[in-house]
Amino acid sequence: MSFSERMKLVPVKQIQKDNIDSVLKHRITNLIEETFDDNQSKFILDIMGYRTISDKNIFTIPVSHGGKNFDKLIATLQNLPWNNLYDIIEYGYSFLKANCEDCTSNCDAIYDEANDEFYPCDYKLQMIEYSESFNCILEQEKSGYRLIDGVISPIIGEIEIACIEEASNTPFSSVNTHLQKALQLYSDRENPDYENSIKESISAVESMCCIITGLSGTQATLGNALKHLEDRGLILHGALKSAFEKMYGYASDTNGIRHGGIDFKNAPAEDAKYMLLSCSAFVNYLIEKYSKMGGNS
Repeated sequence: MSFSERMKLVPVKQIQKDNIDSVLKHRITNLIEETFDDNQSKFILDIMGYRTISDKNIFTIPVSHGGKNFDKLIATLQNLPWNNLYDIIEYGYSFLKANCEDCTSNCDAIYDEANDEFYPCDYKLQMIEYSESFNCILEQEKSGYRLIDGVISPIIGEIEIACIEEASNTPFSSVNTHLQKALQLYSDRENPDYENSIKESISAVESMCCIITGLSGTQATLGNALKHLEDRGLILHGALKSAFEKMYGYASDTNGIRHGGIDFKNAPAEDAKYMLLSCSAFVNYLIEKYSKMGGNS
């Protein structure tokens, strides 16, 4: 809260959910101008359906030093609706992520012999810094959204954000895919799909359990996998195991989410949020347990 707000000289800024004020718009625009280069701008303009400008020198233009596409993108920002600014933030992250996915090195396994530690590659560091920079502005200006794993999502606590991001970036692609889909379905402002978000959240846990137990085919269900975790040496507290068995039952009985039951056809946002957070936390818990057993993590 600013001095002026504390002294009640100006109204306290409220959470911005359905629009953004001029200050937030200018700060997002400023950061885009500081962060994007001509390659990134060309990529974003193309996604948005704008004509891009060919430049034979495009790959020699340093970050934040302009270029024909960069100049066009900055000019375009001035007249865009507020929601399109959030679209551009997501597009910018996807550009960085595409570079990281094309990288041949193991992003989380670059070894620093001098300090005896592993660290992320430059692309991953750019993605982290990108998210932190935009989230800092969104938090300071009381936006109702945060950038989580490349998706502008309704605001939740910082610990919860970290939990989802950790669970969405595991060494297990099937787990990542389910949680990323769950987050996208939950965060879709125009057409949120809470029912399928819940399905994807539970499927992430199911996938992780099946990786640990080695179950596949018709045997690869969460209910069955939970029963076989102890066979692989992963011991769950009885209450925790029971809680997830009941959660699986909530999703899988004849009236549940996975069977398209009428009772859950219009699953509320709070249910989807709870399942996303709970399943992310459980995935992180299982991976830590699995790692201590000598599993691949």
